[in-house]
Amino acid sequence: MKLKLALVFSVLTGLGVACTTPTPTAAPTPNTSPVEATVVMGYIPNVQFAPWFVAEQKGYFAAAGIRVKYNWGFEVDGIKLVGANQADFAMLGGDQIIQARAQNIPLVYVANYYNSFPITIFSLKEKNIRTPADLVGKRVGLPAFFGATYTGWRALLYSTGIKETDIQVRDIGFTQVAAVTQGVVDAAAGYSNNEPVQLSITGKEINVIKIGDYSRLVGVGLATNEKTIAEKPQLVRGMVGALMRGMQDAVNNPTETLDITIAKIPEAGTDRKMTEAILKSTIELWKSANYGYVDPAAWAASYKFMRDAGFIQNEFDITKGYTNKFLQ
Repeated sequence: MKLKLALVFSVLTGLGVACTTPTPTAAPTPNTSPVEATVVMGYIPNVQFAPWFVAEQKGYFAAAGIRVKYNWGFEVDGIKLVGANQADFAMLGGDQIIQARAQNIPLVYVANYYNSFPITIFSLKEKNIRTPADLVGKRVGLPAFFGATYTGWRALLYSTGIKETDIQVRDIGFTQVAAVTQGVVDAAAGYSNNEPVQLSITGKEINVIKIGDYSRLVGVGLATNEKTIAEKPQLVRGMVGALMRGMQDAVNNPTETLDITIAKIPEAGTDRKMTEAILKSTIELWKSANYGYVDPAAWAASYKFMRDAGFIQNEFDITKGYTNKFLQ
């Protein structure tokens, strides 16, 4: 997600299958004033949040008795604010939830947003890097040795058994596209719906290795805290239901979704072709046979990786970090 703030700490999720389930419904509430719910988004507004804009435009949040207040800024704020009960929800990756729970921060993942971890290793086609094994001996650029790209990179090595010492890993900052096109590195880590899209839209032929094809890291989802779940279950259920309706509409009606997004974020219309390409790529991360479903097996695998790779030191019950009970 590079349309985010440049210095955001991204500690953020292959492709899903076409929707085959009925559209979930947002829980209705009595005719009372809407409840304001703060959601820490962690980025600047962009098309990758289109399901929120669709749900808002079509009245799904209103039907659930909710008025969403967006908190745009730094992603790490989501962990702090929701963990301290100073915000109701945040968009967070499964790896962030696991690291937070390891520090006794009572975050709970209540709905899946991305169907896989969105990090990729991309390269120009001429480099002939098609599989993880092709990276051995190559120069690979990371924007930082922390955050989602680093977590995804480590997960790729972990799942394939490749040693990091067999690859020339370089810290290139947030310059992945330039570093790859200028030959500074042979490949770089980035988001599937960002850097590879930028290269493709300019006519570059590329190869992409998707972390999600090799690792079961849990992708980005909607998170809240234990206190909100205990005291405001109807709010959580309404928020989850409305967002899932918005997500399905975004997948099923991409042209309408693009128009709604541009109306919400006029600057997204300055390069409609790029925005449309990013939306198309992001739709592949939203698609699901069961929208919002939190896969316990994926959480178990993510927890094991985070422990084995040293991202967390202590053991705890990861099943308390996620739930499916608010899905319609």
